[in-house]
Amino acid sequence: MGELFSVDRARCVKCGACVKDCAFRALSAGDDGFPAMASPSRCMRCQHCLATCPSGAVALDGRGAGGCVSAQGARLPSADEVANWIVLRRSTRKFRRESVDRAVLDRVLSLLGNSPTGCNARSLVFTCFPDREAMDAMRGKFLDIAASPWGKMLPRWFAVPAIRMRKGAEDMFFRGASGLLIVSSDTSNPEVKTPDEDVTIACSNFELLANANGIATCWLGFLGMIERELPGFVERLAGVKTGRPFQAMLFGLSALKYPRGVERSGYAKIEYRG
Repeated sequence: MGELFSVDRARCVKCGACVKDCAFRALSAGDDGFPAMASPSRCMRCQHCLATCPSGAVALDGRGAGGCVSAQGARLPSADEVANWIVLRRSTRKFRRESVDRAVLDRVLSLLGNSPTGCNARSLVFTCFPDREAMDAMRGKFLDIAASPWGKMLPRWFAVPAIRMRKGAEDMFFRGASGLLIVSSDTSNPEVKTPDEDVTIACSNFELLANANGIATCWLGFLGMIERELPGFVERLAGVKTGRPFQAMLFGLSALKYPRGVERSGYAKIEYRG
């Protein structure tokens, strides 16, 4: 990391945008009109000052405008394209054997750092089983835990499908996916205020980014159900520390194609106030 806040005075136009947009008033304008970090302890490193500077004069933590995506000329989807993307999204439960291209997966995961977190805590951990080999090893470990004396304390709704899966029946838990992502929040960081929301938002972003890159996904809610029944299960399985809020998502290449979306108008109740 570089200097917390710096200004290229040759480029700064003294417009005050960075000071105005600083939600916690960490910045202020000096007598010479240039912005300065008046209260470093208030800075939440949201980088709004960097984003809002019209001349690209601001740098935060050593990051300047040169490394940022410019909003001017950037290709963005239209409102109709975003609507289609949401309507055509499907939860995939039939996956092909092939693993996802690692370079594509790396790009998707690297972009998840842009997911918002409450108070900009930035304390998410992405635990990824990236390919078929890793997933097969994890499935074996999953079945071993389920068959252990400790795992046998789990309820019947879990035990029976696990026994059948061990005998070669359909994978009712991981759906034959070639990958798994577990997003957890490092709550040892005192700045973390909204851990459950943080991990859910990151998984939602992963779902959208993955599908945009040809990767099919499905939320894996049963891991949370098992963890509530038997705390410590997910740590034994995937190394995610017990007690940390998390969400999990399967991913891979879909074995099916969906020629259309579905009709869900009227499913959500809309109530206006005012």
